[in-house]
Amino acid sequence: MHTTTTTVTAADRGLSIAPWVGSSQYRAFSDDALKDEDNAAWVMRLPPAVRQQWIDRIGWIRLVDRLAENQSIDPASGKFQTFCRGWQQLRSYGQIAAGPYESAFAAMKACGFADETGELSARVIAAWEAYLYAIADYNRPDLAIDSLDDYEAMLENLAGKFFQVLPFLSLRHWQGAGAFGVVDQFYNNLRDLKEDSEQGICYFPTQVLRRFGVDREEILHLCCFDNPGYHRMMAFWLEDFLPQLTARMQGFVAAEDLHESWEILRYWSLHRYSRIEQVFYWCGFDFSQFPDRYWPAVRRDLQRWQVTSVTSDQ
Repeated sequence: MHTTTTTVTAADRGLSIAPWVGSSQYRAFSDDALKDEDNAAWVMRLPPAVRQQWIDRIGWIRLVDRLAENQSIDPASGKFQTFCRGWQQLRSYGQIAAGPYESAFAAMKACGFADETGELSARVIAAWEAYLYAIADYNRPDLAIDSLDDYEAMLENLAGKFFQVLPFLSLRHWQGAGAFGVVDQFYNNLRDLKEDSEQGICYFPTQVLRRFGVDREEILHLCCFDNPGYHRMMAFWLEDFLPQLTARMQGFVAAEDLHESWEILRYWSLHRYSRIEQVFYWCGFDFSQFPDRYWPAVRRDLQRWQVTSVTSDQ
């Protein structure tokens, strides 16, 4: 399947972001369209020129994520490796590889994404390549994370890095954006516990599972909820471990000199984190119930946001 980069015009204001970032264009574990709305519907209210840059970067990140999932399902497809080879050709020689991802590489070259001129550009490219390596490392069904340190490294190498790829980020806020991305990935993992478990994926470190007497298979088979150790583990996860992560992003949360688009991302994301946590507590940590309660809440919030968007544009 070919991926395209399409300029979003002013007439598209208020539309769903999902069609612009390739949601569910590839064979993967789930339909991610609503997830993309949950994460980034706010982008569609940005001024057109600013919005386009966000859509481009999010689209490239989502493309890589979907290709890696596709390859974990169908290892013979080679789509992820094809993309990585094309990226290296662009990165090393400035050449756009012909093929299904040609338009994505052309857009990267056109905006100077592969140009290492200047410290910020060099950091963005390094973060992007670290994200590519992390996607390859962590998208496998036999993934097992040993320790809390390993789990934090995963959060950093995935969302910590791709947040640093996003546009309009200054060097001043580089580390803060990475810390914010770590927290973002934590909440995404919490939100997707049921879906991941059904796919045989458990992100809880073995160290933590053993500490609280929870078996990995209990998580994967959704039969952990009668185990008192599971509830103690989740109390630790949300009330001891999570605050350690959020403490590192407080400088970024308090920053007053962010680009306006980052201010909107921050506001939107903090609301989303609160909603995820509230629903998780409402479910009594029973993540098998979480999707049925969470996604209707997302739809209600999106409907309210769309009404506000239309009203403010008139």
